[in-house]
Amino acid sequence: MKKRLAILSICILSLFTTSLKAQDFFSTEDAPTFFSFGARLGFNTSNRSFPSGHFNLWNNNSWGTGFNLGVLANLNFKDYLSVQPGIFFESRSGNFSYITDYIDSNAVISEFNQFGHWRGYYFTIPIMGVVKFNLSENIKWSVEFGPYFQFSLKQSGQKDLVVFDRLPTAGFFTPHPASLNSFDFGFKMGTGLTFNQHYYVGVHYLAGACNAWGTPSGGKNKSWMFTIGYDL
Repeated sequence: MKKRLAILSICILSLFTTSLKAQDFFSTEDAPTFFSFGARLGFNTSNRSFPSGHFNLWNNNSWGTGFNLGVLANLNFKDYLSVQPGIFFESRSGNFSYITDYIDSNAVISEFNQFGHWRGYYFTIPIMGVVKFNLSENIKWSVEFGPYFQFSLKQSGQKDLVVFDRLPTAGFFTPHPASLNSFDFGFKMGTGLTFNQHYYVGVHYLAGACNAWGTPSGGKNKSWMFTIGYDL
């Protein structure tokens, strides 16, 4: 009985090894085509933090939702390796609530509250390096990482935000409008699955590396992106 089980185990292992070789989990062969296109559609959830120290009682930014729509090109250097530039149109949103102590010219201390909902529209240009693995004959798994450049088209909801700087000589606060930066640079990273060489599902995280705010300087943009797509 033990001998039969051993023979059966060897046969199963042999078949599994043969299948892996035929499947070629990490193929170093040339890609079937060097150049191809793809389209992507999905939704995102995003957040924009505000620099600390300007709202000493409460500084809260919650995640909101938006959509993303884009096209991309695949430069396939090998079956396992591609460079993938693309361009996306995105909407992002979020809620904010800020509370700080306010000292007026009569030295009266009160709370100053600001809260609301913001939304922005952007062009995002990622340039991704993609490493692909063959999970089966019809399923590819990809690991993706690269920089992105983001340009603001329109932003609303926080344009009238007011921040306060303490005057060191008088001990009071002076108000002035906050200003958002219209450009962001960061890194996009994620993973995806491609079925039958055409149908794609993926999830990515975008981490902004530049200051989200010009005045006061600081804060970061961040987003999770969930997409489906079709590759030609």
